[in-house]
Amino acid sequence: MRMTAFEKFFVNSPSHTRAVVAHAQQLLGRINYQPGWRYLDVGCGVGATACEIAGANNLEVTGIDIDPKQIEAASAGSARPNLHFRVMDAKRLDFPDGQFDIVAACMATHHIPDWERVLAEMVRVLRSGGYLIYSDLVFPSWLVKIVRLFRVMGFPSTTALESIAANAGLVKVHQAQRSWEVDVIWLKNG
Repeated sequence: MRMTAFEKFFVNSPSHTRAVVAHAQQLLGRINYQPGWRYLDVGCGVGATACEIAGANNLEVTGIDIDPKQIEAASAGSARPNLHFRVMDAKRLDFPDGQFDIVAACMATHHIPDWERVLAEMVRVLRSGGYLIYSDLVFPSWLVKIVRLFRVMGFPSTTALESIAANAGLVKVHQAQRSWEVDVIWLKNG
C-alpha cells in the first residue's frame, strides 16, 4: 500500500527519520553480524536507515519500497557500492529463498493491510541462521478485529506475530514492548 501525502509528510520528516534510523541501528547492535552480510530493509522509504546501515556497518544493504517516488529519493542520496534500492512490493519479494542474512522492517508493516504476507515473504528470503528484525506498532486483538474490517492499514497484534513466528520456526532472541510498539529479533532455524 502506498502512503498518503499526509503519511509521507510525517514519515519522511527529519525528526521521525532520525528516530527510526537510530532505533534500527540499536536493534542491529543486538545481534552478532559479520562484515559483508546481506541486509534487506523492507519498506525503506527514502532510504535513510539503509544508508546508515550500509555506511556504518560494512553490510551489503538492499532497500525496497513499493513507492517509486520514495525509491527515487532514496537512490538520489546513495553513492555507496554496498547499497542498492529497488521498487518492490513486500508481499511479493523478487528475491530467491534464503538470499539475506538479516531482514528488517522498522515501522513499515502497519502501512500494509496484508502484513502477514509481508512477514511470510521476509521469512522466505531469510537464510537459515539469519536474523529477522521487526519493529512496529501492535494493537490489542479486539481492536485488530474491528479495524481489519476496513482493510486500510495493517494492524499486527503481539499474539499474531508470535503465532506466525512459531509456525515459521523462528526463535525469539530479543523482545521489548513499549505501550503500542514492539521490537522483536528472531533467529531462523532450519
